[in-house]
Amino acid sequence: MKRLLIFFVLLAGLSSAWTNDALPDILNARYEYVSCDVNYADEWLSMREDCADQEEVPVFDSSDYMSTLEDDLDDLKEAADEADKFEFGLAAVQIGVDSLDLLGAIFLDALNNKTMDFFSCVRDGEQPLMEDRNDCRADAMELEREASKDYVNNELDYANEQIVDLEETGADTSGMEEIVDYGEELIDDIDPAFDSGDIKEVRKLYLRHSRLVLLFRLEKMHSTINYVEPIIESGHNDNKDEILERGDDLRDDVEDLLVQCEYSDEVDDNWDYARDNLECWGDSLDLFEEFMALGALILEGA
Repeated sequence: MKRLLIFFVLLAGLSSAWTNDALPDILNARYEYVSCDVNYADEWLSMREDCADQEEVPVFDSSDYMSTLEDDLDDLKEAADEADKFEFGLAAVQIGVDSLDLLGAIFLDALNNKTMDFFSCVRDGEQPLMEDRNDCRADAMELEREASKDYVNNELDYANEQIVDLEETGADTSGMEEIVDYGEELIDDIDPAFDSGDIKEVRKLYLRHSRLVLLFRLEKMHSTINYVEPIIESGHNDNKDEILERGDDLRDDVEDLLVQCEYSDEVDDNWDYARDNLECWGDSLDLFEEFMALGALILEGA
């Protein structure tokens, strides 16, 4: 029973939430980046209206669109300050949706009684605004660069603590250690990605990070299953045959998913890698649920 209690400590470590101290800095840096785009949109629309007055052409009233985006931005800031990743993600998606609505309105308005002189005025006026926006984005990316390093380093420290805890029980943690090694390599790639100034290169880091987080959890589950199996085999649970059978099936499924979602530091296409990540995380949810159910089954038969 004592060894089973150790198992439930490991189980709790896999399922419990852990908050990274660098999360607020990460979210606020991303907020700053998005605010650069919203502020640019506001200034661009104002410049466009000035061009319309100068060239005596009509333009639509964009105030409601900008008011909506500013409200979205407030929601994003609130989520960042509260370190709420879920609400931050929802607010970011909403800004994307409302930005598309604004772009659609601008496109339709461009077809309404405009002149070549008006379009020329807008092109000339947007150049300095774009330069200011790019400078703003660069400052935001610098904030995110440092926050990213802190975030991943905190995660690696936490991962190593979990590895030590498992090693002390005698469990095999080699799979988890390999993922940590990949994480160390990810740290080394942060500066080159941010130095590129290409937001797509930065997003590749986050896609790789998401895959590593998933694989570490899968490796920890795999290690725990292997640790528990001989305890159950030599124990006296009256339902141990069911536990062993389901545990064996779960181990096979975990091993299959580890192969299916094998880590790669080469991200040829962000969309494809993101889609694969989504599928891998989706498939893993059922495995985590079964893992927790096995814990309950062990208690039930103890």
